[in-house]
Amino acid sequence: MNKIRKEIAALIVLLILVFLWALSTQTSVNTSTPVNASTLINTSMPVNTSTPVNTSTPVNTSTPVNTTPDPESQVGGMAIQFKDGISEAEVKAILQNYSMIRNYRITYDTNYTEKYYIMVDKDKITDVQSKLEKEKTWTEPTPAIKKGNYYIITISERVIHNKNFIMMLSKYNLQLEKFVWCDIRFLYSDGPLTYWIPKEDAIRIKNELEQNQNIFIVRLSYIYSS
Repeated sequence: MNKIRKEIAALIVLLILVFLWALSTQTSVNTSTPVNASTLINTSMPVNTSTPVNTSTPVNTSTPVNTTPDPESQVGGMAIQFKDGISEAEVKAILQNYSMIRNYRITYDTNYTEKYYIMVDKDKITDVQSKLEKEKTWTEPTPAIKKGNYYIITISERVIHNKNFIMMLSKYNLQLEKFVWCDIRFLYSDGPLTYWIPKEDAIRIKNELEQNQNIFIVRLSYIYSS
């Protein structure tokens, strides 16, 4: 009986030792497993902290072109200086022979400062100009205009009743005459902001009109921005 008890006790001790050995071995295995360093931050690829600039689309630093027409290139009308005695019907008939390129309105016989003139034959112009140079207040500061064999000299309204001036007219067989001024204004026709014509066209028309024997000068009226 005692022998059986001793065998049982020895078996229990053996089992306890086996258990303790197994427990010790398991703990040793767990602590010997190294930490997986593969989860560390990959330092071979540096972090890009800069904001890249898209250079495929260059910045346009040039000054944009202004497509708005220059006001000094836009002509809104004309002042036409006709010879004395021309009628409104004759004015309209003359203008119809020229390409004005846009519809327009005529104001006949307008009131301009330059009202009077004399036509001096080329054979008398030297003597007449010599006299007028001595009487500087008799004329307006406007250059003489040559039309054919005559010179058109603008006379001041202040002297039209001056006796000495009248005597000069009689001496050289000259006649005091009056300009007929007519205003031309271009009209809307093709939409907004079309009440003008380009400067180039206006100059062409001016040059053509001044070739007419009934017209002395043409002055262009430009549109200016406010």
